[in-house]
Amino acid sequence: MVSFTARFDLQVRRGTILRNLPIEKLVQYKTFLSAGIPTPPTQAFKIGMTLDPFLYGEFVLIKPMELSLTSKGIGVQLFRRQRLEKMKLHDFPPDHPIHRNQGYLVQRFVDTGPNPSFHRVQTFFGKVIYSWHSTLQFPRCPLDAPDEEIERTIIASQGGEKDRALVKEPDILELAEKVGAAFPTIPLLAIDVLREEGTGKLSVLECNPGGNTWHFSSKIGEKLRLGFGNAKVNGPGRAHQIARRMFMEQYGAFDIVARTLVEKTNRLAS
Repeated sequence: MVSFTARFDLQVRRGTILRNLPIEKLVQYKTFLSAGIPTPPTQAFKIGMTLDPFLYGEFVLIKPMELSLTSKGIGVQLFRRQRLEKMKLHDFPPDHPIHRNQGYLVQRFVDTGPNPSFHRVQTFFGKVIYSWHSTLQFPRCPLDAPDEEIERTIIASQGGEKDRALVKEPDILELAEKVGAAFPTIPLLAIDVLREEGTGKLSVLECNPGGNTWHFSSKIGEKLRLGFGNAKVNGPGRAHQIARRMFMEQYGAFDIVARTLVEKTNRLAS
């Protein structure tokens, strides 16, 4: 049985169950490292901690561990590393999520260019079924700006209006398949990959294993489909249809899923 959710009412009497389930970001990070997958240095953030300048560089991000916040870009913030090391809790604005006793991560900043961007690759048991590139429409502030400006700039690509396009970049697809192989029992992964400006180096941020990324029909993917389907021109209903067709036809998604399910059944059914 294959499920995109960790919980379900069906009583499964026998056989293998392959299901999606949330995995903490630090656990994902450690899995990436173990599999030799390039990923930015990341650790749990504590006020006043000192960070290795060689590993973390000049700029770092802090982001909540809570998955529901980072998926919307809430609480993701850019800092100069040396400035963050000196900050106390009272230096954060009163409405900052860090005051709500939520766990935070600190991560080396990967500069994807003046307009922050990322690649999203959807895999089904490690097989790519669609992929796109997303870019913020409005640029972040220059990296030589004052601290105050850097710390209020929108840096998370989920945090503002963006342009998206379906793309096929072989090195990114190869890396995404490697991520899929590192999580062999998770059916659906939505893998976020950064390409560093200047060097072209790739880094995997996360793989979203919770299972809510079946964007052919997911509730959370409604806005995504309206954008790809150009709802302003085609209307909402038609836009959803256009976007689904785009996702299905990029690589032949449903054929890939069907073949993969047959393979899994032949190998694992009991």
